[in-house]
Amino acid sequence: MNNFRMWAYSLIAIGLLNWDYQRSQPHVVMNSLFIILPGLLLLLLTFTTGGKNLLGKSYSKGFWAIVGLAAIIFAFINR
Repeated sequence: MNNFRMWAYSLIAIGLLNWDYQRSQPHVVMNSLFIILPGLLLLLLTFTTGGKNLLGKSYSKGFWAIVGLAAIIFAFINR
């Protein structure tokens, strides 16, 4: 679970940094929430029993890797 929590914290931090650095851009709140919300959801899943069972499955690791990488790429390319 620690790997998932660190991944979630990273997504939240990247989203907040994106929000700070692009605060003068239009739609910065929505763009940053696209990065922050998956991190919050993942963090929430690591603290619930059902979420832990779900995250223990092999396909879940791949899914969250793809979601996280997509969010990070979006953080770098959105303007």
